[in-house]
Amino acid sequence: MENPYLAADAFVKDFRQMEYAMKRSGFGRQDKTIAEADWDSFAQHLGSKFFEYVIASGLAKTLIGQPPRRLLNDMTWAPPNPSPLANVAQLIVNGVCRVRNSYIHGEKFTGGPDGQWERDVTLVLEAHAVLQEAMRYPGSPLPITAGQPDGRKKSEKTSQPRH
Repeated sequence: MENPYLAADAFVKDFRQMEYAMKRSGFGRQDKTIAEADWDSFAQHLGSKFFEYVIASGLAKTLIGQPPRRLLNDMTWAPPNPSPLANVAQLIVNGVCRVRNSYIHGEKFTGGPDGQWERDVTLVLEAHAVLQEAMRYPGSPLPITAGQPDGRKKSEKTSQPRH
């Protein structure tokens, strides 16, 4: 088995690149004053054909068929038996984004019932595969430049320093 932390870190690296590009391509949350990627509007832009493509490709069988749950304040996972993801918005927000959030916030690779470790690895790999397909899907409006480690064009690398 591939080192799950390396796989998850590669996923997060691409997720960061995607959010950077989204915010600069008109996919920012309009209801916020801070710059925040709008995954819902990006999913809608990808459309139902993207969801159909992901299903037909078989690259996210677990992510779609047995999607990740959310950890609640009482330390239970909800919903107990999640329904399969049914559309592109659910795939992106309840699938890809939820897997990323669970990893970043410490809820992946922590044990659990038999098979949980393998399930975590599978969800990370499948969420990453979906994200990569979204990054290069025909008609994607994102200016992600191959070969740049963070997705920025060379001219953007000399912009204002980060705080």
